[in-house]
Amino acid sequence: MRDAILIGLLSLFSLQASAGADTQADHERAREARLRGEIQPITEILHQVGKQVPGEVIGIEIERGKLAGQRVWIYELKILTPDGRRLEVEIDARNGRILELEDDD
Repeated sequence: MRDAILIGLLSLFSLQASAGADTQADHERAREARLRGEIQPITEILHQVGKQVPGEVIGIEIERGKLAGQRVWIYELKILTPDGRRLEVEIDARNGRILELEDDD
């Protein structure tokens, strides 16, 4: 029984390590895309979005997603509005266009 528990724990740790490696690889790919000019710097994105969606940015992520059948980089911002609402804003990282804006309940 003890061996089965140890094997289970080792499997769990290896899955977590693999997930971390995938996340690290995604961050590295995003950095490389930025260096190649394929995505805008987050400072430019924040400036553009701030004009359209007022509030305080409380979270930022970048991820791969599908847009018109193509894999693209998408910035996801969490914004706390002046009236206390939390919004989730998805932005096309290539051009700063807002793709989706919704309440983040």
